[in-house]
This record gives sequence, C-alpha cells and structure tokens, in this order.
Amino acid sequence: MTNFEALPARSARRRRGFALPLAFFALVVLALLVALLLDGAVQELRASRGDVALARAQAAAESALADLLSAPADSAVVALPRGDMRESLLLHSGDTVRVTVQALGGGLVRVVTTVRSWFLGIRADAGTLALLRVFSDSLAAPPALRFHRLPELWWAPLP
Repeated sequence: MTNFEALPARSARRRRGFALPLAFFALVVLALLVALLLDGAVQELRASRGDVALARAQAAAESALADLLSAPADSAVVALPRGDMRESLLLHSGDTVRVTVQALGGGLVRVVTTVRSWFLGIRADAGTLALLRVFSDSLAAPPALRFHRLPELWWAPLP
C-alpha cells in the first residue's frame, strides 16, 4: 500500500511547474507578434512620409515652371548665345528650387527645374524639363517677351 500512496504525490510534483513555462512562452510569442506589427506600422509611416515629401517636391518643381510661364521673359535670355545658361536659386521653407534656362538658338530655350524638399526629416528630389519658345507679346500693354509652350510633349518630369 505504500506504493499507491506515493504515486499521486509524485505525479502532482511533476505537473506543478507546467503552467508557468507555458504562460511565459505564450507571453513571449505574443510580444514577438506585437513587435512585428509595430515594425510594420513604422515602415508604413516612413514610406508614407517619403511619398508626401516626393509629392511636395514634384509640386514645387511644377509650380516653379508655372511661375516661369506666367512671368515675362527677360530680354537677356533672348540675347544668350546658343548653349549658354542662366540659373536662379530660391529657398522657401526648407525647399531649394533651382531653375536653369539654357538657350538652344532660334528663340528656343530648355528649362530645367529641380527641387530638393525636406518633410519630417525625409529628403526628396524632383525636377521637370521643359522646352519653350520666347516670343514677343504684342497684346500686352507694353510689349513684352513671353515664354510659350511648344506643342505636344513640351515638358516631362525628371526621374
């Protein structure tokens, strides 16, 4: 009878520490899953910040080109020898906008606008390339030189 009395005490002793390691293992697995999901959320946030920075830079480059088209052309651009360039730099709220105008001859100019933009610590670069013609606008109150878009593919975003 002594053998039967000792048996329940021995099996209870074996099962006594089983719940603690199982609970610890479940907590570790749960913590790893939470860390994995948090890492995915942080990566998504970084990617969206990059998208916002790139959209902001592209908008600034296209805005610089639109400003150039709406402003009267400088007569010095017409007088430039073929291949010569003029460059303008504008700093605005952390963005750097560079507009380069190159004379191609015959009243044609090549305009490159490049922008370096910062958004929440993320840098993005964008640019546009445009081919324009300088012409005399006789309809303006004092006749002025204007930039005119060429038909068809007159501008393109730079990669």
